[in-house]
Amino acid sequence: MSFLETVPFQQKEDRVKQFVMPQRIMLTNGRVKGAANLLKKKDLQIDLSEPVTTVLKNGARPRNKAGILLDFGFEFHGGVRILTHWLKGQSVSAGNTLPGAYVKISFGESASEAMSQLGDRGACNDHSPRCITVELATLSDLEFGQSGFRFVYLELQTPNMEWVLKSVVGAFTYRDLEYKGSFICNDEKLNRIFDVAAYTCHLNMQNLLWDGIKRDRLVWVGDTHPEMMTIRTLFGHVDMLDESLRFAKNHAPLPNFMNGMPSYSLWWLLILHDYYMATGDKKFLNENKKYAMALARHMASFIHEDGTHELPTYFLDWPTCETPAAKPGVHGLFILSMRACAEMASWFKDAEGEALFTARADAMAKHCPDCNGAKQAIAMQTLAGLRDKKAIAKQLTSDGAKGMSTFMSYYILKAMSEENMPAALNVLRTYYGAMLEMGATTFWEDFHIEWLDNATPIDELVPEGKDDLHGDFGDFCYKGFRHSLCHGWSSGPVPFLAERVLGINIAAPGCKKIVLKPDLGDLEWAKGTFPTPYGVLTVSLMRNADGTVSTEFTAPKGVEVVLG
Repeated sequence: MSFLETVPFQQKEDRVKQFVMPQRIMLTNGRVKGAANLLKKKDLQIDLSEPVTTVLKNGARPRNKAGILLDFGFEFHGGVRILTHWLKGQSVSAGNTLPGAYVKISFGESASEAMSQLGDRGACNDHSPRCITVELATLSDLEFGQSGFRFVYLELQTPNMEWVLKSVVGAFTYRDLEYKGSFICNDEKLNRIFDVAAYTCHLNMQNLLWDGIKRDRLVWVGDTHPEMMTIRTLFGHVDMLDESLRFAKNHAPLPNFMNGMPSYSLWWLLILHDYYMATGDKKFLNENKKYAMALARHMASFIHEDGTHELPTYFLDWPTCETPAAKPGVHGLFILSMRACAEMASWFKDAEGEALFTARADAMAKHCPDCNGAKQAIAMQTLAGLRDKKAIAKQLTSDGAKGMSTFMSYYILKAMSEENMPAALNVLRTYYGAMLEMGATTFWEDFHIEWLDNATPIDELVPEGKDDLHGDFGDFCYKGFRHSLCHGWSSGPVPFLAERVLGINIAAPGCKKIVLKPDLGDLEWAKGTFPTPYGVLTVSLMRNADGTVSTEFTAPKGVEVVLG
């Protein structure tokens, strides 16, 4: 028996780590020599002789501490690995050891965040410290930090110190998953949006399914629904999602609500239903049967026979938080959740539960409370079948991308597209395309198109007289630099494009039946793949000269495909 076989490990690490090079030097401060050498690829091993180095040097009382701002070119999760050759000013002889060099490391999702000080416009160390001071040593190879970032500012703190630096690389940690789902069309902007949305969700698949890799490294259940829709579209069944749903359940014993919010308990039930429709995993479904049906009955107890309801609190998303639109939006979610519970009850042969949940959903469907113009609330009611789709599509698209929500993007775009796909695609291009144009390589916790009026891209330093797109905006719990620029809930374009453009609609548990209802909108062609438990479904759409659309598909054995 080897020693490792005797070690009491708690859990296996399923993530991999890769080291990435910085792509550019954005600025230097103080005395810095050879900064460009950090952009040169080298062996990641320190030696006594290092001919290609970067030197940062501080005098006794430096006016400007030596510092360097690195741009890795894209956002990722992890830290930095620093290879220090020598510290001149450190003395180790005859048992006399002076302190090593202290370096401040500031991570940033934007260039301006990396240059900010803690406390500056929301800059903080919540969830994962983004600004830390560390001690380095001669001939050292050390890793620091665990956050979401693209930019790093390194600043030498120690006076009378010369820091001879070999390399700084990003330690990129992620799950090495095969992308089975895909989407591509004749519009390169939409292709880029799909890819970035997919990557955004993928980055948040860390220890469990998080909402943000910098801030909100927690399992927020409501946020998990759009992430789950993305995961099932890209990867199919993923054990980590099972573990996340199980974690949420175990931390919310009844009568508690998920994350302390009634609406998030509704989302958990909807997730369980929608995830099972994709995976057909009866073992996981049955594992959650007792809890799910008890939770469903608990939620149904808040609904009166006339279809009105009174939950302790109503939360749909942050832009509608504590506004008159919150309860009408949750009203739509409540109906969707109860209908999902009724179907789950039928799977469990729970006739009493099926009748109860159906009756409560039908009673609620008789009410259509005013959404006060909030697109996310309107969308949830529309998807619940409460509103005239044609009239609502016009209302949702009348002012373009204004009023959009990254969390609710899938639901808003889906509601728009059911009557006006070209308009929905234009809103998608405008809203998500604007983030890309402003330097985004992942999609954000929130974004309002109005922020662009006088703003600087996140991959530039902000000149005087311009707004900082990161530090000057945000709201609620995500003001300024606290705002997460990589939030998994913003990945809604992935399931939207697969479901509404390619038309892939799961009609039976485990993808045993799929109804294809494609809608190219203003596109000329689109094609993609979708994972099922039986293999990958491929779909190809082409607009003909007469305006009709040809649909071709290849389905794995065990999957019935019907053109809708």
